[in-house]
Amino acid sequence: MELARLWEVIRSRKWVIIQALTVVTLVSVIGSYLITPSYQASSKILIKKAQKGGFDLGRVGLSGLSSIITTSGDIEIHKVLAASRPYIEEMVSRVQLRDEDGNLLKADQLTGAGLVSTIKRSMFPKPSIGISQYQQTDILQIRATSPDSEEAMMMANTLGEIMVDQNQTQMRAEYKSARIFLEDEMQKVKERYNTALLKITDFKKQEKTLDLNIETKLAAEKMAELLKEKEDNVIDLAQARAKLGRVKEHLAKQRPDFLSASTLQESPQIEILKKRLTELRLQLTQANTELTESHPQVRSLREQIHMAEAELNKEVAVYRSSAPELGALERQIASLEAHLKGVNEGIDKYFQAFGELPDKVFKQASLDMELNVTQQTYSSLLDSLYQIGMAEAITLSEIRVIEPAVKPLSPVSPNKAVNGALGLFLGLVFGFSLTLFMEYMDDTIRTAEDVKEFKPIALIGIVPEFDGRNIHSISGRDPNDPLYESYRRIRNYMTINEDQPISTLLITSPGPGEGKSTTVVNLGVSVAHEGKKVVILDLDLRRPSLHTYFDVPNDIGMADVLQERASADEAILSTRIEGLSVLPSGPPFTDAGGLIESNQMGRLLSHLKGRFDVVILDSAPLLVKSDALVLARYVDGSIMVLDRGRTTRRAVHESMEILSRAQIRPLGFILNRLPIEKGKYAYHQYYYGRYGGQLSRSEGRG
Repeated sequence: MELARLWEVIRSRKWVIIQALTVVTLVSVIGSYLITPSYQASSKILIKKAQKGGFDLGRVGLSGLSSIITTSGDIEIHKVLAASRPYIEEMVSRVQLRDEDGNLLKADQLTGAGLVSTIKRSMFPKPSIGISQYQQTDILQIRATSPDSEEAMMMANTLGEIMVDQNQTQMRAEYKSARIFLEDEMQKVKERYNTALLKITDFKKQEKTLDLNIETKLAAEKMAELLKEKEDNVIDLAQARAKLGRVKEHLAKQRPDFLSASTLQESPQIEILKKRLTELRLQLTQANTELTESHPQVRSLREQIHMAEAELNKEVAVYRSSAPELGALERQIASLEAHLKGVNEGIDKYFQAFGELPDKVFKQASLDMELNVTQQTYSSLLDSLYQIGMAEAITLSEIRVIEPAVKPLSPVSPNKAVNGALGLFLGLVFGFSLTLFMEYMDDTIRTAEDVKEFKPIALIGIVPEFDGRNIHSISGRDPNDPLYESYRRIRNYMTINEDQPISTLLITSPGPGEGKSTTVVNLGVSVAHEGKKVVILDLDLRRPSLHTYFDVPNDIGMADVLQERASADEAILSTRIEGLSVLPSGPPFTDAGGLIESNQMGRLLSHLKGRFDVVILDSAPLLVKSDALVLARYVDGSIMVLDRGRTTRRAVHESMEILSRAQIRPLGFILNRLPIEKGKYAYHQYYYGRYGGQLSRSEGRG
């Protein structure tokens, strides 16, 4: 909502704000003097925090019991305990707080929270008590309120004493419970320790072992030696097999004609046969030079050579299969393979032993862990039992009263000054809220901006609101008067389009009392002042009013003309304004709608258009009767009058819907009674001050 619009709303509904402000302020001030005074006393309680570094039952599996004891210094816990039913009821019993019937008060009656309870206790003071933390410290503040100042003091001090006593009693009970619990647990842990010790002894006897850790270490070292030995053996075996392959390859290349020096050295028989074969071949060569092939000596040499070659081949074959190096390598490989087999068997043996060790180690570790845990638990329980015994012997309350309550000398409520200021504030808030709510619920047209909602129909004129009484006509007013000027603007709008001049004009409104008749009169006066002949017709046959504006008789009028009991010339009456005539409605007629719909209406308007320059029709409201829909067929245009603060948006929407269904589009809207000092129309104030026009607040009513 714009500030200008907000200010207009406040100004127009200022009495709502004033009345709300007055009523609420008076109620708060008068109530402050009527309410019984209430006194408040307060005491302060110090809550000591639990000491750090004390025994911890949580580490031995007693976290539940530990939390009960070590968190007792929590200020939030004591705050809740102080406001609990047992504490409050004990305080009520000691102080003997009773109601009107003589019964002890209940805890809910003293600690009731919420807005309703607060207001109720403010208006009808009764004993109440509240507990709060004092300025984020370890101090609780007890506030007791009562109509009796001494009773308030006793309530605050008594509740503090109860907190001290209950805390000490509770701590002793907790320590005693903890001590009994620890003694029972120690007996159970002791039995578990003995059982674990027996299990370890039986395990060592069964497995025939003293220390599995040492045995495991020795087995691991032996296993590492065997694996290293296996690795070396595998390497040697591979090298021997590779060498054997090379020797066999070398021996395979030996031929009687091509023998290596090593072969000749290792086999003297082959060397002898080789030399003999060489000598025989030399002798054969010499014999061939001297003798023929058939000579007995030649044939003998050849036979000897053949026998020597056969024997040499035989020896070479024997050497290939039984060379000394070949045998040595084969024996070496066999030895390495046998050794590798033994190493693998040793490795398998230790692997099997290792497979059994984890189970033994795990079982022994479990037994050792169970023994250690029970031993540690027993030691912790023993230490905790000792500390609990010491704490139980010197138990002191964690709560201490550091500031007892004193008897209050003056009441805390009601605070007349604060209540008066609060009433003033609430009155303003309530007044403004009520004003804005009324404005929100108000569906009436209040500004020119509101008319823009009904586009495309435009706002063609605004009639201002002025002070004064019983002034309905602009006749005789200064042409510079704002009211006169507003109707001149409407008149000029009718003559803008020279190609389609408006000679017949219908004026209507959504409902009665919205200023249509006044608009008809003043628009007729404005057109007549332009030098034109104007006649205005009172077609609101059920509630005629135009004759009263001009103080003319209503004996003969529209009803007589439409029934052809009189002519138009007989019924038309001249007014004191030059060029302006009026045709009143005439005597009431039961079927006014039938007269409007008759053919005589069209003939009458045609006759009047030929006699006058402008004919202006005043019809019944659109939402009351359908006369305007019938008359709109005979005129050049129609205008709908809206009254500020009276015409509703809903009425305008319904009127526009009716016109739309009848395919009638008005020329525009006229907004009545708009304050001239508001919005963009404030410039009229200049003319108002200069020419001193005095117009009525009822101006524009019809």
